Amino acid sequence: MKVIDSLRWGEARLTEKGITNARFDADMLLAWVLNVSRPQLYLDGDRNLSELEEADFRGGIIRRAGNEPLQYILKRQEFMGLSFYVDERVLIPRADSEILVEKWLEVVRQEEDERQERKIKVADLCTGSGALAISMAHYYPKAEVVGTDLSSDALEVARQNSQSLGVSVQWRQGDFLEPILGQLWDYIITNPPYVSKEEYKQCDPEIFREPSMAFLGGQDGLDYYRRLAENVRSILNPQGMLLMEIGCDQAEAVCRLFQMRGFETQVFPDLAGRDRVIIAR
Repeated sequence: MKVIDSLRWGEARLTEKGITNARFDADMLLAWVLNVSRPQLYLDGDRNLSELEEADFRGGIIRRAGNEPLQYILKRQEFMGLSFYVDERVLIPRADSEILVEKWLEVVRQEEDERQERKIKVADLCTGSGALAISMAHYYPKAEVVGTDLSSDALEVARQNSQSLGVSVQWRQGDFLEPILGQLWDYIITNPPYVSKEEYKQCDPEIFREPSMAFLGGQDGLDYYRRLAENVRSILNPQGMLLMEIGCDQAEAVCRLFQMRGFETQVFPDLAGRDRVIIAR
């Protein structure tokens, strides 16, 4: 079968199964099998696939048609211009989470003169693949970054990513705030589980392929924010800052949790204009 015919077959198969962006996914799977760029597929449209290439492509299409996330099949995901290894042990990094890193970079660069070359201490809670922690350490090497997660499997992936990207991050295992207690931090950043039990039941099928513990934030999705609001003051420097990703309908509730404890809060939107990040001081 020729490249172009394979792409048409793959797109049709994925469309039948209700996969959105079927053409893109078919393109990416064949580019992965052939180890070429997506544009190169169309330059080589008349090329015949070998039996092995065709079998690998069909296998990838079948997996994707069964709602396995494309990123798990390809074993990678782009985040902040970096390529991360991902598999079933970790949440797939989303573009919306880049806002967390971008806002943090804005702040640390603005406050650079006040610190006078002092190293800043940053903790990334619920690090998963390490995307946030590694991106911060990559784009701001002056920071001492610690990434924490309850899952030892997730931390294995995070370590693999920091090694392959040549970035220094310290990894600690433990339950949420537990690994960073007893120290003072300049910045704490987190994309915690924030999906309610009811919302989770209605998620797209492929979401259920990702670790449920990375999504479920209790009955109303706010459990981790409550824990932060109750405990973070004792480990945050007086001029320190907390940056959190939130669900698009949670800004008011999360802000209230922190304002009740004397924090000032700001809300920032994602690329679609939905509430996505809260900064608390």
